[in-house]
Parts: sequence; structure tokens; C-alpha cells
Amino acid sequence: MSAAKFFLTDFLQKSICLPKRAILACKATFARSLLFISLLALTSCFRPVGFQKSGIETPETWHTLPGDPEIWDKPLIVDECAKVEQRWWCNFEDPTLDTFIARALLKNKTLRIAATRIEEARAARLGAFSLLMPEINLHADAQRGNQGFFTLDKPLAYEDVTLQANWELDLFGKNQARLAATIALVQNEQILRQSVIVSLLAEVARSYFDFRNYQQQLVIANENLATQKRTLELTTAQFQEAYASNFDVQRAAAEVASTESRIPTLQIALETTRNHLDLLLGSIPGENDDLFAIQEPLQPLDPQIVIAAPATVLGTRPDVRAAERNFAASISSFDAAKKEWFPTISLASFFGFQALQGIPNSDDSTTTTTVLKPFIRTWNVAGTLMQPLINFGRIEADIEAAGARQKRAYLEYQETVLEALENMEDALANYLYEIQRNVSLTQAANSNHKALVLANQQYINGYTNLLDVLVVQRNALDAESVAAESDYKLRKDLVNIYTAAGGGWAY
Repeated sequence: MSAAKFFLTDFLQKSICLPKRAILACKATFARSLLFISLLALTSCFRPVGFQKSGIETPETWHTLPGDPEIWDKPLIVDECAKVEQRWWCNFEDPTLDTFIARALLKNKTLRIAATRIEEARAARLGAFSLLMPEINLHADAQRGNQGFFTLDKPLAYEDVTLQANWELDLFGKNQARLAATIALVQNEQILRQSVIVSLLAEVARSYFDFRNYQQQLVIANENLATQKRTLELTTAQFQEAYASNFDVQRAAAEVASTESRIPTLQIALETTRNHLDLLLGSIPGENDDLFAIQEPLQPLDPQIVIAAPATVLGTRPDVRAAERNFAASISSFDAAKKEWFPTISLASFFGFQALQGIPNSDDSTTTTTVLKPFIRTWNVAGTLMQPLINFGRIEADIEAAGARQKRAYLEYQETVLEALENMEDALANYLYEIQRNVSLTQAANSNHKALVLANQQYINGYTNLLDVLVVQRNALDAESVAAESDYKLRKDLVNIYTAAGGGWAY
């Protein structure tokens, strides 16, 4: 038994003490009301506006990719049948990254905030749906008192129980259009949560590769610092034996100090990146030190990456789909604003019982008796129609505002599509050119390392001066550092490609 039904029965039995047949009649009326509401719900079918085209012509392929295959060696391949990679982080074959991703999906606060927005939108949808249904209220009233001449200076006990129903007949579809708009907005918030997931996973992966890069940079800096300190010790020993000048000692010491100055900067970047990863994982600083302590070697990247066609990417990206749903909601809102001009038809009714005790008997004012009927059945049915006539431009203003919001939503939809194409083209170009740059930097790092070995040997044997050795050491440090940074940038560029394609939300 529902709470309302229980309250009604209990009130009738205990407070008013009505006969059993009155209670049964009230129960039957309540059941008929519930059946009436159910029939209304079953005969109503509400759907949001369907898919809306952006008006932007989708290119057949990516503009960046049709380059010279001899130059690019085809590291990226477009496949019209390929789908967007959703679990793209698995392609890096890094268990630590997989763990970071799993923890972020479980505890990230931004993702939870997006879930609360969905709950809010669903509540608004329920509120819009309620406008299409009758509103039924239970009203109960009990009074006792002496109202003077109206009750012949005698106490009066009055009790009343009424079921009241009000229903606005949405014959012209104004409330249905509002409901359609709220349904589209719920879909919009659901898709925006998917967009949050895409951005979150990309930020976790990029920050993770930044952290690994700073770790590698510290290793390179410390190794070069050790080499430079050995050079300083050798130069100091030669100076003591008069084979080198104090000028050479000071230059070697300056190189050591310069390299040492890089280490605190790298440590700061390492710690701030660590803290940012903790934030992304919804953790306090230091909670994920077990993951940060792992330094597994990175696996080589796949030499060929399959890319989905532009139409597939635009159909997958959450931000594009969310913009489309926002535009659909604006269409329904504009339709609801225009229907404000139509009349509003409402029905109202009530059904209840009244009981009265303590009325003085007309034959004997000194005694009181109960009225002949223990209760009275009351009911009423009414209908109203309201047609807007003069409102000094309020409805016209609402229509113009809704029309402007619809235009803005359409333009935002188009801009989102163009930004999606731009993001993908930029990500492809960055990855392709970074491949070329990485090859050159790797060759430069190898050559500088060989030159450093030769320079040290020649310096020890007296065939070159200290200045040449220091120059080669600095060049080797810079080349190795930049080459290592390029290795991690390639991985970040690949993450950007997966993100620009809209991958990750369907994990």
C-alpha cells in the first residue's frame, strides 16, 4: 500500500470515523485516479529532435597525410573502414601507464563532477515531464471551535478530506517541446561526460610521459655531470703538475657548475608533474609513490599507425556530438517559445468527504446532537482556457531570445566541427614532422657521443686542448637531452592523435 493511500485510510478511520462504505468509495476513487494517470503515461510518447547536420562538408581524407611516401615512409595510414581506437593506451604496452589510467577513471573528481551534471539534467527532465501529467493532492482539514452566532454559541467540530486534481491539457505541444529540449540536454550532458573522459585520459598519458622524460633528463644530466667532474679532476691534476693552466681549471669548473644548475630545474619539473598526476588520479600528493618508483624501459612505437577517416572521427568525437545535441535542444526550446501564443487549457476537479458534529438541535437549544448524515460527499469538475492577448512584447521577446540561442548553438556546432578537423590535422602534422626530427636528433646524439670519446682520448694524449673537450661535452649533453625529449614528444603526439580522433570514452 502506498504512503498516500495508507494516510487516507488511516485518517478516515481514526479522525473522522466514517462508515466503511465511505472508505471503500474513497479507495475506489483513488484507484481510478492512478489508472487515469497510468493511461496518460502510456499514451504519451516524447522524443527529442533527431540528428542535425552541421552544414560543414566533411573531407574524404586528411589533408596532412597524402604526402610523399618516400619522405614519410607511411608511418600513418588512413583506412576508411577503421574505427577509432578506444583503448589506445594499451598500444604503448606500458603496465604502469595502464595502472595510472585505471586509477584516474576510478577516482578523478572532474569525472565525478560531470556525473553530477547528468543527475541534474535528469532531474530537470523529470520536472518537464511532470508538467504533462495531472497533479493530484490530498487535502485534509480538521477544526473545532465556537464561532458565535454562526454556531449558536456552541462548539463545532468540522472535518474534511479531499482529493484535488489539476491538469493542463498540452493540446498544442508547448510542454512536450520543453520536455524534448530537456531530453536532448540530458543526452548532451551524457556526451560531455564522455568528452571529460577523453580529455582526462589524454592528460594522464601526457603527464606520465612528461614525468618519464624528466626522469630520463635527470639521468642524462647526472651522467654528464659525472663525466665533467672527472674532466675537472684530470685538469686539476694536470695543473698541479704544470701541464695545464689555471684558466683550464676554471673553465672545467664552470661547465660542472652549469650542469649542476640544470638538476634543480629538472627536479622541480619532476615534482610538479608528480603532483599533477596525483591530482588527476584524485589522490593526495605521495599516495601513488608506488607507481612513480617504477622505471620500466619504454617499448618502441608501432612503425605504422592506422587512422580513421574524417567522417568516422567526427561521428566519434564527444564534443561534436554534444554540440549537435545542444543544437537539437535549442530547436525544441525555440518551438516551445513560439507555442506560448497558443491558448492554455486546464482541467481541475476534486472529490472528498465532509463530516460535521456539534450542531445545536433546533428544537432544544440546550442540547446538541449529530447531524443526520455522518458524512457528505463533495465533488467538482471545472475547466479553464487562457489565451494571451496583451503582454507588452514578453512573448515576442522570449521567441527572439530563443531564436538567437538556436542560431548561436548552430554556429557553435559548426565551430566545434571545424576545431575537430583542425585538432586532428595538427596532431597528424606534429607526429609526422617529429618523426623526421627524431631521426636527425638521434643521429646527432650518436655523433656527439663518438666525438666526445675521441676528444677525451686526444686530450689525455695531448693532441687537443681542454676547450675543445668542453665544447664537445656540452654539445653531447644538449644532443642527448634533446633526443630523449623528442622520444617522449613522439609518444605525446601519438596520444594527441588518439585524443583528436575522440578515442577513450568507450573504454
